[in-house]
Amino acid sequence: MRRTGARRGGLPESAPLTRSAFKGPQPKGKSIYVGLMVLVVVGGFFLQLNWLQRAKQDPANVAPNALADKLGHWMLQTRGGESGGAAPAGAAGLENVECGNCLGTGHVLSETGGKAICPICQGVGYRLIRRFDAADRICPMCAGMGRVPLSPDSEVGTCPRCEGRGLIRDKAAASAVPE
Repeated sequence: MRRTGARRGGLPESAPLTRSAFKGPQPKGKSIYVGLMVLVVVGGFFLQLNWLQRAKQDPANVAPNALADKLGHWMLQTRGGESGGAAPAGAAGLENVECGNCLGTGHVLSETGGKAICPICQGVGYRLIRRFDAADRICPMCAGMGRVPLSPDSEVGTCPRCEGRGLIRDKAAASAVPE
């Protein structure tokens, strides 16, 4: 085999050695994907700006957690809770009970004047309870939350009447409900 000094499969010796000669072929369509990503980001920015302007004009009309509300209703429907509208009081199924201590916000005012996590709902703002039949009633002591202040010094514990379930059995209705 004869040596000529030329590289195998390389560039001919007459071609100049520049950076572009060593670059591989660029993938086709890469700039299209980058352009689409920029378009989606800019479009999302303008949609968010539009939503913020509507929220400033009429804050009561724009629900910030609309997606979370829709997801919650869908989950309740798939688990046997609400069916379209509000379920009648005392009907079997799942029900959201709003915390009466924090009024559904999950936060209360602390002694220092700042925000503190609600000790009753533990920062959630509501509780999901499940009624098994019409004999289940919301506990009047804890209002369905399952936790009550046990002492005047704000010690919170499990409701002694419903034992934390949030529901009590109505004895008169329980005897009338067929099994």
